[in-house]
Amino acid sequence: MKHIASILLIALFSVNTFAGGLGDWIKPGRPNPYEPNPGRPNITCSARDNGWEEHWGGHRDCRECVAKHGNCTETCSASYFTCQAEGVDYRGYKMTLEGRAPSRYETERQVMDLCQRQYRYQNCRIISCNENSETVSRRSCR
Repeated sequence: MKHIASILLIALFSVNTFAGGLGDWIKPGRPNPYEPNPGRPNITCSARDNGWEEHWGGHRDCRECVAKHGNCTETCSASYFTCQAEGVDYRGYKMTLEGRAPSRYETERQVMDLCQRQYRYQNCRIISCNENSETVSRRSCR
């Protein structure tokens, strides 16, 4: 009886996992904003109606926007951080390096690792960090 219960539980979990990934097959050209991917920027999508001003920052997705307005445009943006670190090389010259990652913590860690371990600079320190955003996709919804 335990074996049958275990097999049913594994089968149920497998079907649930499979069903969760069907959305990726249905919309192949659209980034998936719900699934974190290391090394890839954070992606957020919103839909806005064409020709009218959205007072509340747009809608969550095309379906929600089209239900209220008819014609909409969905825009997906990637946000990421860039940080600059400064270190001193073996000749005493100040050198600047830049790193880019999805979170500020990852970016700072990446650029400090680059400065200290890869280039072996001395007195490494973070001199600036900025959050950036760029449009990665745009599509019309009807």
